Amino acid sequence: MVPSQSSPRVLVALLTAAVFLVSTVGLMLGPLLVALAAAFHTSVAAAGQLAAAINLSWALTALVVGPVSDTYGRRRVGLTGLLIVAVGLGSSMLAWNYGALLACRLLTGVGAAMIPPNSMAAIADHFAPDQRGKPMSLLISATFLGSVLMIPLVALLGDFGGWRLPFGVVGGLCAVVWGCQWVWWPRQARPPGQPVAFWARFIAVSRSGGLWHVLGANALCQTAAFGLYTYLAAFLIHTYGMRTGDTAVPLALVFLGAMAGSILGGLVAGRAWRIAGATVTLGVGGGLVGIAFVVGVSPWFTVLFASAGAVLLTVFMPVTWALTAELAGESRGTANGMLATSNQLGVLTGASVGGVVLAFGGFALVGVFFLGAAVVAALVLGAKVRGIGALRAHVAGV
Repeated sequence: MVPSQSSPRVLVALLTAAVFLVSTVGLMLGPLLVALAAAFHTSVAAAGQLAAAINLSWALTALVVGPVSDTYGRRRVGLTGLLIVAVGLGSSMLAWNYGALLACRLLTGVGAAMIPPNSMAAIADHFAPDQRGKPMSLLISATFLGSVLMIPLVALLGDFGGWRLPFGVVGGLCAVVWGCQWVWWPRQARPPGQPVAFWARFIAVSRSGGLWHVLGANALCQTAAFGLYTYLAAFLIHTYGMRTGDTAVPLALVFLGAMAGSILGGLVAGRAWRIAGATVTLGVGGGLVGIAFVVGVSPWFTVLFASAGAVLLTVFMPVTWALTAELAGESRGTANGMLATSNQLGVLTGASVGGVVLAFGGFALVGVFFLGAAVVAALVLGAKVRGIGALRAHVAGV
């Protein structure tokens, strides 16, 4: 199954670059909301819906694209997805009103949904179970590195050339990576006449009870993690009187913590004790996030606990992808699409339900909510996902 015409390391580099850019696409509207509101004569709150729109098309597409990836191959889906992202960004640069940009964001979400789960499936195709953790952790780290490096760049480009320039630059980078993937992504032949078999793929994957528990634990973990990323800046501003610009460094530290956690998770993902380890890190990480929001001693106390919580929560993410690949068998793309959908559901829950909790009980209750989500995720993982440590990813002698 491993093609010979391209090094797996080259493939990992290309996939990492694509995931890095896709993470930027998902978050890049944050620094541009005020400019977009002014350009389209609307409110910042309404402009914020443009940022949220991509999550809707992303979640729906990720769920159905998996069987296509399993049937027609990772290369075709990866190249198609990245091309759609590039076209969506280029079209966004030319958008003439709010509705046009909304349509472009929805289109961009369709392409973006094809990249992370398909890339993880490609890793599983090209690496043995005990070797998947590190390349998977690199892809997850790239998502957080995109937040650390590219979002400030988007803000600078917006100041320099207006809100259209960042779309053009990021879209151009996507086109460059697409060209590199076209040349170096290994080609694999598809048996003639093979049907897509959507329902057959989903039915086959759905028979694994352990997979559903992994997906549930993942959604809860994402609720706590992305809830932290969403509301930390507001907490710092509200509690300590910080200015918006002052939150850049704290947020960067938290995202760097998440990167460190994804790297650590890559080392854990191939171990026989990974479930026990991830259970502990989820529980402790949720506790640290809860303390960060509940105990308002000083801003740097908050940042310290939030960053440590981000490290521990993110350890679970490479473990999740590794478990999903093993439980899915040959339908990895289908299962990874389901995992990507659970990611988006967790992101939406952390942001939307977190907002409702904030309205009713303040930031302290938000911290308790995120703590509860992480603890329930740990309980599901520890109590329900049993025996998976002895599956194909088991490393002999570990």
